[in-house]
Parts: sequence; structure tokens; C-alpha cells
Amino acid sequence: MSNNDDGKRSVLGRAFEILDCFAGGAEMTVAGICERTGLPPATVHRMLAALVRWEGVERLSHGRYRLGRRIWSLGIGAPQVRRLRELAQPYLVDLHVATRGTVYLGVRDGSDGIFSDRITRVKPTANSSRATRRLPLHRTGGGRVLLAYSPEAWDELVADSASDPEMTARIPELRAQLAEIRRTGVGIARNDGLPGRTSVAAAVLDSQGAIVASVTVAFPESRIPQPQQIVPRVIATARAISRDLAATGEF
Repeated sequence: MSNNDDGKRSVLGRAFEILDCFAGGAEMTVAGICERTGLPPATVHRMLAALVRWEGVERLSHGRYRLGRRIWSLGIGAPQVRRLRELAQPYLVDLHVATRGTVYLGVRDGSDGIFSDRITRVKPTANSSRATRRLPLHRTGGGRVLLAYSPEAWDELVADSASDPEMTARIPELRAQLAEIRRTGVGIARNDGLPGRTSVAAAVLDSQGAIVASVTVAFPESRIPQPQQIVPRVIATARAISRDLAATGEF
């Protein structure tokens, strides 16, 4: 192997080390990345600049960075996730037609929920587009359904809340909400992501009862004042996808 090849591998290795710092949707500073990787600031700055140009990392305000669009797209395009989307899509379309709501298929990535499908007749706004990509699990109805069946993500949230008084105060309420989701099989959220928007979400489970995804339908509160009306349909959609997943033996 040539020295040139060793150099290329070294550059790739550094890039991978930096990308690993963003696991679970974390936002990082240059100082934080240096501390985790042991790389010098000049190297981290240079690698981040290249990753930003490639859209693998996105620069935020106050010197913070997070994973970018291209990494997210690659993850959603992974064979297993792609198969899930293909299998679920007919059911999601039916749910959209029946409820006239915006339908999402959500998957968990660490402490975040990522919404890999969005079926709607409504033209997306800047805010609504943002709400459908990636958000902490506890902040959306579909995310809380994922969180309800992910003990490791819940433990991480509780541990992280120790340094956040506002989040600490929310833990008892969240714990009760997640218990209710597990008891009823459905999560109903008001003002979900946007003011005046209600969502109804249910879990897609594999044959062992482990969480795979969440199905969410969101709509203006004025359209369906009593969201319980569509709960059976949302649960039926999630169960149908779960049955088909079990039949494939891929999950």
C-alpha cells in the first residue's frame, strides 16, 4: 500500500471520527469535537469546512454544527429503511385520503425522530418543512410514540435533563404521557409542532414487539375537533404495516 493511500485513509478516518461526534442528532462545537476526537482545532476546522461544502454537516449559529441534509438522506435511503417506506406507503396514502390530514412515517435516530415520508395536499411552509425532518423525540406526537417504546432513549433523556431545569420539570408529565401511549396504543398531541395543529400517532412494531416506526396524521384542530374519531383508523394503519413487516421477516 502506498503512502498516498495511507494519507487518504487517514483523512477519511478523521472525517469519520468527526461525524461520529454527531451520533443521535447532537449539536457540536469545534471545541467539543476536539475534546472527543483529540484532533487539533485547525484540523477540525478544515474537515468541518469540507463536510459543510458536501452538505454532510450544517453550520448553525453560535459556532455550533449538526448533521446535514446529505447524511440524513443517505440514512433514509438505507435498504432496510427504504423497504419500510415502500411497504408502508400504500397504507399511508389510504390514511391521508381518509383523514385529509398530513401523514408521516417516523423513525428514531438516537434521541431524535426523523420523518421519512410526508403525504399531504398542503403546500409546505418553511416552518412545516422544518417540522417534518428531525426533532427531539419528546417534542412531537410521533416522536413521543417512538420514545414510549425506546427505554434507552428515555434513560438518556432523563440523564440529560439533570442539567436542564426546564426539562427536569417536564419529566413527570412526559413519563405519564408515555405510560398512557403504551396503555392505549396511541398518542394524541395538541399544538404539535405548530400552533393549532393536532396529531394522532401509533406505533409500528416488529414481530417481537420492538418499535420500528411511528405513523402520525396531523391536521388543523378546527378540521377534527375530536381526534378520538380517527384513532381506530390510525391504529389500524400501524397494525397493518406491522403485520406486513412481520410477514417479510426483514425486521
